Amino acid sequence: MKLLKIYAALLILLLLVSPIFAEEHAAEAPQPPIKKYAEFTLGGTYTDTKIVSTFGTSSTKTLRGLFKKLDALKTDDDLAGVIFKIEGVSLGWATLQEIRNRLNEFREAEKETIGYLESGGNAEYLLAATMDRVVLMPTGSLNLTGLRAEVLFYKGLLDKLDIEADMLAMGKYKSGVEPYTRDGMSDEFRESMTALLDDLYAQLLNHIAESRDGISTEDASDLINRGPFTAKEAKQTKLVDALQYYDELVATLKAETAEDEEVQVVKPGSERQRKVPDMNSFAGLMQLFSILNPPQRAQATSENQIALIYASGAILPDIDSIFMPMSVVTPKTLKKAFEKARTDDSVRAVVLRVDSPGGSALASDLIWREVMLTQREKPVVVSMGNVAASGGYYIAMAAGTIVAQPSTLTGSIGVFGGKLNLKGLYNKAGLTKEIIAHGQNATLYSDYGGFTPTERERVEKMMRTVYEDFVNKAAAGRSKSFEAIDEIAQGRVWTGRQAQELGLVDELGGLDDALSIAKKQAGFTEDDKVNLIVLPKQRPFFEQLIEQMIEDTEGSIQLEGWKIGRLEGWGFQPSLLPAFHSMLGAHWQYVVTWLTLFGFEGGTQVVTILPYDISIR
Repeated sequence: MKLLKIYAALLILLLLVSPIFAEEHAAEAPQPPIKKYAEFTLGGTYTDTKIVSTFGTSSTKTLRGLFKKLDALKTDDDLAGVIFKIEGVSLGWATLQEIRNRLNEFREAEKETIGYLESGGNAEYLLAATMDRVVLMPTGSLNLTGLRAEVLFYKGLLDKLDIEADMLAMGKYKSGVEPYTRDGMSDEFRESMTALLDDLYAQLLNHIAESRDGISTEDASDLINRGPFTAKEAKQTKLVDALQYYDELVATLKAETAEDEEVQVVKPGSERQRKVPDMNSFAGLMQLFSILNPPQRAQATSENQIALIYASGAILPDIDSIFMPMSVVTPKTLKKAFEKARTDDSVRAVVLRVDSPGGSALASDLIWREVMLTQREKPVVVSMGNVAASGGYYIAMAAGTIVAQPSTLTGSIGVFGGKLNLKGLYNKAGLTKEIIAHGQNATLYSDYGGFTPTERERVEKMMRTVYEDFVNKAAAGRSKSFEAIDEIAQGRVWTGRQAQELGLVDELGGLDDALSIAKKQAGFTEDDKVNLIVLPKQRPFFEQLIEQMIEDTEGSIQLEGWKIGRLEGWGFQPSLLPAFHSMLGAHWQYVVTWLTLFGFEGGTQVVTILPYDISIR
């Protein structure tokens, strides 16, 4: 009887405990493996640096920021692949090639890449074509239509306003004055532009052929002539792999996995999204101020450093303005950066990243001097972005090594100059000027008349002196004769690939390639850890404002017209600059640059600048 009670108690205990064992067993059961894809939006504009505006740095996306995100995706062991939603891309050719090279690295990491397009043009497609598969929305279109060059000419407008652009140019192909003095291209301008477009078009065909199996460069040319394409046509011609809505793409990924696998699509960094500040409260305003003016991170000191110096934008004289709504390069800023890199013993090499169409010849020469002095002390390697032509090439040519993308616009070794004659506009408005002058050339800088014969002679001589100095310095930097450089100079613009063949560029590649070369020239091995310091330091608006106030109180003498970028004399006010910027769009930087270089009395400039930009659409 006693034994029976023991057995009964054990049976009851077993019944009570068995669910616990079952739960533990169920908890220990292996979860189905998860195949994780990251969703990453690739679109908009990517620049080298952010623009520091009145309220802090802008929301402009930078290339280095993009590359950091791509590297994080590439090295994330939890990811099986990345879905790139590509939309609204606005990039220069060289930037696009640099991003393409980064996307191609995903294949080495053995991660599947998918390019998803709702619709796309040349730029969007060239990025998507690097992927393992290209998916287009069923109602979308593929606007693969080839390339075109458009140059806007202003002479007709100036004629209507009775404004004469009295300009001179040095160099057979120096076409910078033509938009202001002609209604269309000269034969030389057309020849140079056609040669540029020929090379860029060949690169476009090569990119398509190398990215899509079964499509040769000849096929790519034929396809472009048949574009644009409906979604169905793009699929039939094998330009895309599938026609799907985004949810259908995700469903396909799930269907392609094994039965015991799950597919998960995540957005990287979504858990760190910042809450939008409440603008109706003081605390919210302070939070906004903190976001727009973040504290500077202290950089770790290191004996092994490479300085990365950015020169992005038009090259202008020193402008004591904190209201300029665009990136500019000035001697004062670059001088500080190079002095820091040159005198800091922990900095072993310098990489100068140039993305500039040029500008003031005098400002370019001052920056060239800093590059040359630094090259004497330590290696300087130039990385060229979308454009490093005219003044942009001027500041690069003193470096020991020049690296450019195949599509970088470079060269344009030439100068032009002159002034705007506003006499007709004054008279049209009922204004007249009476001038009393002592000195044969006293009216040289007057806006109330063109150049006299003797004034034109002096301006032409000054310009020829600048041109010959440009060629001489390029010859010294490239270890060539004056005659050899003069033959390929003449204001002619070249692609990076053409420039390498001519000896104006040493290597083809991007910023990473330039950094690798600098690291090697500094004596580092591949395994050495190197700290990168970025110059010039970008500072928030209020820090610049305080510094400017201190400089003003120390007795620096400034012309009032310079306070807002030499525009006040033309009736411009700082508060109006954003409005003009929004109206003129992409042409704004050329308008501001032109007015800054030529739009003030006593400032006729000899300039080295491109009058146009080439972007891929």
